[in-house]
Amino acid sequence: MAADRFRTQLRDNQLPETVDGVLSALRFWEQQGGYCAYGKAGETSCFPTLEAGTPLDSRTLWPIAVYPVTGTVEVVFQPLKRRPPFDDEPMRRELMARFNEVEGIELAEAKLDLRPSFPLEVFAARSEELCAVLEWFVHAVALAEARRPLEVSPVAS
Repeated sequence: MAADRFRTQLRDNQLPETVDGVLSALRFWEQQGGYCAYGKAGETSCFPTLEAGTPLDSRTLWPIAVYPVTGTVEVVFQPLKRRPPFDDEPMRRELMARFNEVEGIELAEAKLDLRPSFPLEVFAARSEELCAVLEWFVHAVALAEARRPLEVSPVAS
């Protein structure tokens, strides 16, 4: 199972404080209604993921990609650029600003459309602050969904 591989790689390659911080944040993500998707490469990456939209217009969003062996976290502005509400540049800027408020994270403005990264160790001491950023992400998506116009369905006569 990919989740087990991810946890094993995380425990084998990171300090216990980092492992605890990452796993705590991922549990928090799931409590917010998201789920974790996992990569299939030798290093099993983890993507905290949300589903948004309607059955006819469904899309998947994830704010970060966690790499347990290399010890990095990518903020995935590049794919978010094509997914509402983060297709709006001010929304991506707000996400970047929120990450940059966390001590140990310095995402360069020039990478707003790319996949800048920060060290996984930030989760060791700043897991709660990172959870606040993740919570904002979930709320931003939910608010945008609530503001979307309702689909008009044909009425049977």
